[in-house]
Amino acid sequence: MRVLVFPLDMDKVIGFIKNANALNIEVVGASSVMNNGDGFKLHSFHKLPFVTDADFETVFCELISKYLITHVYTPHGAVWSYLSNLKKNHVENLTFSLCEPSPYDADWLDLQPSYDWARCFLADEIVENIELPGKTDIRKKLTKGQYASLHRQFVSISGQCDELKLLALAHIFRVLPKGDLVEIGSFSGRSAFVIGWLAKAYDVGNLISVDPWDNSKLEDQGGGAEILNRELEKDCEILDLNKIFWSYIGAISLLDNVGYIKDISEKAIDDYNKASNVGFLDSPELGRVSLTGKISMLHIDGNHRYDYVCKDIDAWEPFVMPGGWVLLDDYVWAFGDGPKKAGDELLLTEKFDVAFTMSDTLFLRKCSQKGEA
Repeated sequence: MRVLVFPLDMDKVIGFIKNANALNIEVVGASSVMNNGDGFKLHSFHKLPFVTDADFETVFCELISKYLITHVYTPHGAVWSYLSNLKKNHVENLTFSLCEPSPYDADWLDLQPSYDWARCFLADEIVENIELPGKTDIRKKLTKGQYASLHRQFVSISGQCDELKLLALAHIFRVLPKGDLVEIGSFSGRSAFVIGWLAKAYDVGNLISVDPWDNSKLEDQGGGAEILNRELEKDCEILDLNKIFWSYIGAISLLDNVGYIKDISEKAIDDYNKASNVGFLDSPELGRVSLTGKISMLHIDGNHRYDYVCKDIDAWEPFVMPGGWVLLDDYVWAFGDGPKKAGDELLLTEKFDVAFTMSDTLFLRKCSQKGEA
């Protein structure tokens, strides 16, 4: 199998070529504009005339024949239409397969899951069906287009937060009190982007991500997490948290309501308190965000070892305001039961008037009135 990618100068070919290389499929590149295929892993590179040139068909057919091209991939809608008609008119001579669907249909197929998710969200009544003690105003849902855009950006960011959790988060923001949002463990920024975007859309407050993004500051995650713990070994080159940090910055930087504290949780609480006292936090790359010192949502997704989850809860939960929410990520986890044990203990405190799980996360709402259970 050998695939011709033309024109090579469109950004969509990058992912296609990477996938083809991963499958050991030989890729031949061609362009009417570029003079070489530098930067791409290609079997060969060729210059083709523009499809509007009189000699394009002859040169193209010669390339197909000479290099034994079995498939042609083009992300350009007009070029795809031209090649489709060319193939129909030369059925006997041109035996290559034109990759389908057309670029126009492919673009819609990329977007369609986001609209499907948005429609599911709009039809869902999670918040309306939860019995919320005390007076709690429910904010209106956003538009289908807004939710589709949120979902599309969400899936473009690397991470393990899934669509069910996205759905729950989008609903929870409709009942959050105004205040700070804190996420312990942001990694590449998938859930941080969602929290920051929703906080901006609903004018809830500003998000602070707490994460060391430093291999030397990580501790093991317990006896059941041997696979994950190996990533912390000095000779392991799989996990480079400096690269992960810049992935986070790339994911979050279009939002103006996000800051970060680059440290472990138990030390970051002091920085949060100091910043709250002066009313703002400055973060390199992201700038300044204001803080109230009262947490509307606390998302705990740091070290999942039981003692570390407990430390995160002990340090940060007291700052969660009445009617605010505590989220324990990986309450259901394949590598141990630290979050579950800590979450079950929280449930026994009677500090929370609403509790449910969705995806792998435990969602808890702090009693809206002091002493109310």
